[in-house]
Amino acid sequence: MRLYIVQKFYRNEYVKDHLFFYEKDLMLRYLKKINQSTFFIYRGIIVDPFFEIVDRDFFDSDKSIPELFDKFRRNIKPEYQFLAQELFYRSCPFTVKDKNFI
Repeated sequence: MRLYIVQKFYRNEYVKDHLFFYEKDLMLRYLKKINQSTFFIYRGIIVDPFFEIVDRDFFDSDKSIPELFDKFRRNIKPEYQFLAQELFYRSCPFTVKDKNFI
């Protein structure tokens, strides 16, 4: 899994404002729309938030969710730790993917 980050610039100076996307298409649509409607410049970057590859084999179905999350969290680079829970729910093959909060 990769993260797609949109960064905001004024001229060539980075403005501390960014958005995270989990799908490339969503990021590209956002960039196209926002860059046509503002004097700021928005740039997209793609990052890999993990130390090692996370796929189906990464998750052992014999372990509990808290054990899996702990292993998963240790595999996330420090600068993306604040997204650990969201990344876990999107990556783990046996968690609920479609969640709606009220």
